[in-house]
Amino acid sequence: MHATTLTTDVLIIGGGFAGLWAARQAATHVKDVLIVDKGPRDWGGLGGMSGGDMITLHEDQDINEWLDEVVFFNDGLCDQLMMLDTLRDSLPRFHDYEAMGHTFTRDGNGNYVRIPQRGLSHVSLTTSAPTGKGGINMRAALLRSMEGCSVRRMGNIMITAITKDGNRASGAVGFFNRSGEPVSIRAKAVLITAGTGGWKASYLQNSMASGCVELALKAGARLRNFEFIDNWNVPKLFAWEGQTVLLPLGGRFINSRNEEFMAERYSPVLGSKTDTQYNIRGMVLEVKAGRGPIVFDTSRIPEKYMEEVTPAAGWMKLNNEKLKNLGVDFFKDKIEWMPQPIASEGGIATDLDGATEVEGLFAAGTAQSLPTGVYFGGLSICHCATSGYKTGDAIGRYAANCDAPAFDQDQAEELLNRELSRLGRTGIAPKDIVRVTQELMAPVDVCILKTERGLERSLKRLEEVKNEFIPVMGAEDPHYLCKMVEARGMLMLTEAYLRSSLERTESRAGHFRADHPCRDDGTPLYWVEIRQHEGDMVIERKELPLNSYPLKPYRYYMDQFTFPLDEIQSFLR
Repeated sequence: MHATTLTTDVLIIGGGFAGLWAARQAATHVKDVLIVDKGPRDWGGLGGMSGGDMITLHEDQDINEWLDEVVFFNDGLCDQLMMLDTLRDSLPRFHDYEAMGHTFTRDGNGNYVRIPQRGLSHVSLTTSAPTGKGGINMRAALLRSMEGCSVRRMGNIMITAITKDGNRASGAVGFFNRSGEPVSIRAKAVLITAGTGGWKASYLQNSMASGCVELALKAGARLRNFEFIDNWNVPKLFAWEGQTVLLPLGGRFINSRNEEFMAERYSPVLGSKTDTQYNIRGMVLEVKAGRGPIVFDTSRIPEKYMEEVTPAAGWMKLNNEKLKNLGVDFFKDKIEWMPQPIASEGGIATDLDGATEVEGLFAAGTAQSLPTGVYFGGLSICHCATSGYKTGDAIGRYAANCDAPAFDQDQAEELLNRELSRLGRTGIAPKDIVRVTQELMAPVDVCILKTERGLERSLKRLEEVKNEFIPVMGAEDPHYLCKMVEARGMLMLTEAYLRSSLERTESRAGHFRADHPCRDDGTPLYWVEIRQHEGDMVIERKELPLNSYPLKPYRYYMDQFTFPLDEIQSFLR
């Protein structure tokens, strides 16, 4: 089949918020920017489905106080220079959103509504208005701001590989996921903003699948932080956005005895006003002790906040109305919640401008490694804006000042044929790979209270799936070919998680090992990084450059919790 050939200065893979921000800025330096996304054109990625809340350092706040809390919250494992950039640039991007026509919530005195995060004194998010439509409005604002820019936006294109000229990125190949038509894209530089993906747990109205892991590794980039995942606690029977706002205002988790177990047993200082990772560990121990199920209680949220937190527009309003029609009142009923591994918090290792070790290949947004398993509400919205803007500027300048690399058409055709040869072939269905991968991730001793035994058990099964099932996968049409690529990427993502979790033999931030429940203060702080060698993942430790950071870790958020060792170690038996 003849391939469509496209040429651009800057190719951006991923049409979410980071991709849109990057495209706007790159277009100030080059004549043509092309965004491609496997989803519909202009759908806006997961950001378009979010609440639109944003971590923002306002004029009256001290960046040094914020950085101190961020390092504390991450138990010292923090890229302080990247975080400083994110915090410093948050307010300019916040005001850019306002200039585009987006609205952030203000109180009766005209002040922005700020919600403290995770029981901290300084770090807070600023909410969007109306509740339930923040992400939708942000997406619309970004798209309006791009009118007149030299940016082309194309949807329904699945990118399957980065092409290279030696060690330099030269473009990408993929296919139109409706027609199956192959596509080759020549570019001076390539930016990955597609997220690292997850395990198809429901996130609002969409599910996250594989993202940039396979693309980045096979292109020669390094990955980092894949031992950290978003373990989220969610209503058992439906979706709800806004936990990071509800908890600071008085929401809490209670057990079958009507006890706020986090405050009574595990953290009297913070109670439920903490990160989901800690709440989930408490939930697991409560259920194991026979004190489940766990429900979410909003009865202590003051009445003056109820109008603000009740969905007023968008999919959340529709969701709330449908629940009420079924006799479910989120704010009055005791709703059972459960833990769920949703997505990876790993990413591509880059410098502060988003450049990887591969010349001409950049990453931004959730494709870039920043969080360590613990999360502030609104951080992703903030980082997508700040890193998208900064990396867009850097890649635009790079492309404006270099010649186009050679594009190896034979290499492109070989990469295309490798994928398209499966089209129309019967075999193992993608959904079966997805189901097996979810089963590998689901056990408590794999995703929450990790143990070597649990991780090794899942890794052994994963290797069997790779060897037995992946070679005989089939795709009856282009849609299922897209799903096949996603399923294979999900398996690779899971391998990255399992191997990285085995490598970190301590507990820190969002990573908890039941067989290593303490922090290893005797070993210098390190990242767990991944590179590919002859098709295999190679796991390496890279020491943090603390001498170049402004702060030396001296206090640790995890020390505010006491999870009984005898109960934790029961998972080892």
